[in-house]
Amino acid sequence: MADSKEMGTDAEPIEEVKLNKRDSLVLKDLLEKRLSECGWRQNIEELIRKTVQERGNISHEQLAAEIVPHARAMVPDVVRKEMILRVRAALEEPLPVKKD
Repeated sequence: MADSKEMGTDAEPIEEVKLNKRDSLVLKDLLEKRLSECGWRQNIEELIRKTVQERGNISHEQLAAEIVPHARAMVPDVVRKEMILRVRAALEEPLPVKKD
């Protein structure tokens, strides 16, 4: 049997990197703002209304299972790319503290 070096599994484990709570909240707020600005939120609300109207009595879990994949696919590329860049930047260096 081949050892781990031959199989290519001896790579160093990737260090787990997490955002701090403040950065997570800032990024979440930004995402919500961008999705609202581009009309994504309104489109999803309409999709939910349509699904409930067509299916009638549907559980929250069933509705989520049906809507979530479509909702994720409908996120505009520009928003997706911006958020990726912002998350990477926040992981490299914490976001500046906003002074009121």
